[in-house]
Amino acid sequence: MAGAAVAVEGDAAGEAEVLGTAAEQAVYTEERSLSDLQSGMTAFVLSPSQNTQTISFTLPPNADATEAWLNLAARPASETTTGRIHVSLNGGEAIVIRPQARAMEARFALYSDDVRPGENALEIAFTSDSATAGWIVDASRSQLRLSMQRLEQLGSLGQLEETLGADFAALRRVALVTEDNMERPTVEGLAAQAVALRAGRVPLFGGDAETADLIVRIAEYDALSEADRALLRHDGRAIGPEIAFAGGATPRLIVTGRNVEETTAAARLLAARSFADQGASFVAADALSARHLGAPQARDARHLSQDADLRMFASSALPFSADQGARTAVQLVASDAEARYGALSVLARAALTGGEAWLYAWYGDGSVEAPANHNLLVIGPDSTQFDEIDRNAPAELRAALRAAERSQGQRGLMRLAAAAYADDGSETESVNIGVASLFEDRNHAGRWIATMTAPEPASFEAAGRSLARSDLWGALEGRAAVWSTRGVTPIDFRVTAPTWQERLREFALDHTRDAAFVLFGLAFFMLMRGMWHRRRRVHAS
Repeated sequence: MAGAAVAVEGDAAGEAEVLGTAAEQAVYTEERSLSDLQSGMTAFVLSPSQNTQTISFTLPPNADATEAWLNLAARPASETTTGRIHVSLNGGEAIVIRPQARAMEARFALYSDDVRPGENALEIAFTSDSATAGWIVDASRSQLRLSMQRLEQLGSLGQLEETLGADFAALRRVALVTEDNMERPTVEGLAAQAVALRAGRVPLFGGDAETADLIVRIAEYDALSEADRALLRHDGRAIGPEIAFAGGATPRLIVTGRNVEETTAAARLLAARSFADQGASFVAADALSARHLGAPQARDARHLSQDADLRMFASSALPFSADQGARTAVQLVASDAEARYGALSVLARAALTGGEAWLYAWYGDGSVEAPANHNLLVIGPDSTQFDEIDRNAPAELRAALRAAERSQGQRGLMRLAAAAYADDGSETESVNIGVASLFEDRNHAGRWIATMTAPEPASFEAAGRSLARSDLWGALEGRAAVWSTRGVTPIDFRVTAPTWQERLREFALDHTRDAAFVLFGLAFFMLMRGMWHRRRRVHAS
C-alpha cells in the first residue's frame, strides 16, 4: 500500500512469485483506470444505500493473470465516515480494508487466481455497523493492474475477435500490408473499420509488420506466399473471397481472392460479419449464418437541417454513415504512408461512431473525381485542393485554416523564407494540429461536404490519430473547428460574427513581421537611392 491510512485483512493468494526468465514466461503488465473500463463513469459512491459497484473487464481466451493489484483513490463523504470496503474478483474471496476517515490512495494485491479469460467482474462493496455517509471513489485515479502471460497461441478467427475486443492484453498495433495493385483506399478503409469495430477502439495502424501485434495481409491469391496459401480452406486453393487466420507469435489475417474484385469482396466480408464461433477460415457461404458486425443504429439523413454541424457528425457520423455509406464518397488524401494511416484512423473512428462499417461507400485517394451525387468526406492534408471544398468552403473553414497555420508558424513571408533556408537535417517540433469542417454544397441542395485536414502534411498523422483515439472527437462542434492535443476550438461565425476590428487585428498578427520586413526594405532602398543621388551630384560638381 502506498500513501494509505488503511488496514488490510487477509493475504492476496495471487501475489506474483519470482518467475523464471522473462523470455521463458513472457509476463507483461498492463494498467487501466476504472473510468476506462466503465465508459462514462468518472466517480461512484459507496454508502449503505449504494453499497456495491461492479466493474466488468475482459481478457483474451489465451491469457493467464499471474498478479492483480488495485489502486483505490477515494475520499470520505463526511468526517465521521466509518465501515469497511470489500474488493473481490468474480465472486471470490474478498480483500477487506478499514480506511480512516480521510482521503486515501490505497494500493493492494487481489487474488489473481480468481481472474479468468473472457468476462470478469471486479466488485467493490461497502459495509458498516452503523449509519454512515460512506465514500466517494475517484474512478479516473483508481487503477486495476494485471500481470499476464499467454498460455498458448490463438487458434481461430473467433478467438482473434475476442482478443481484439479485450480490455487487457488486446492487440493494439495493427500492420496493414497491401499489394500495390489493390484498390488501396477501399480495401484498407474497410479493413481499418473492421478492426476498430471488433476492438471497440481505434488501434495504432501502421505498415511495420516487425513491431505489430496483428498483421492484416491483403493480396490476390497469386501474390501470397506458400505458407499463406496453405491457410486457405480448400487445400490451399482460392475458390472465391476468403479470410484466413494464422496464429503464432504475431497473428495474421489473410484477406484474399482470385482477383482484385474478389479480394475487395473479402475485405467487405471482413467489415460486414462477425467472426464469433468461427474457425480458421471464413468464406462467403459462412456469411449466411454469421451475425452482423457492429451495432446498427436507426438514422435518417434525408432531412438534415441547414444548421447541421460537426456536433452532429461527432455523435452519429451523419450524414455519411446513413445506409452503410451508400451515398458517401470518401477521399483518403495522403502524401505518404504515415498520413494515410492517420486518415485511416479518422475513418475508423467515424465507423465506430456510427456503429457499423461503410460497406457501400465510394473510396478514392484523390486521383479520381468522386461521384457528384454523393456526400463527400475528404480526410488528409491539403484538402482545399479539391474544387468542391475550395468552391463551397465557408468563411469558418478558411478562418480555421488560418488559425492552424498561425499556430504552426506558417503564416507570413518571413516565416516562409526562414523555412526555405532551414537546414534540411534539423529536427523541428511541430504542433500536431488539425482542422475539421462540415457544410452543404451550394450548388447541390442536400449534398454535404466535410473535411478532416491539417495545414501541414507532416503533422496530419499525429493529428488524425490524436483525434481518433481520444475524447477530442466528442468535443467537435460548429461549422469548423481546430483541434490539437490541447483541445478543440470551434469556429462558427453564425453565432458570433467577428467585427472588422477583429479581422484587422488577425491580419496584423499574421503579417506583423512581413510589414517590418517590407518597411526595412523600403528604408534600405531610400537610403541607397539617397546615396546614389548624392554621388551623382558630387560627380557633376
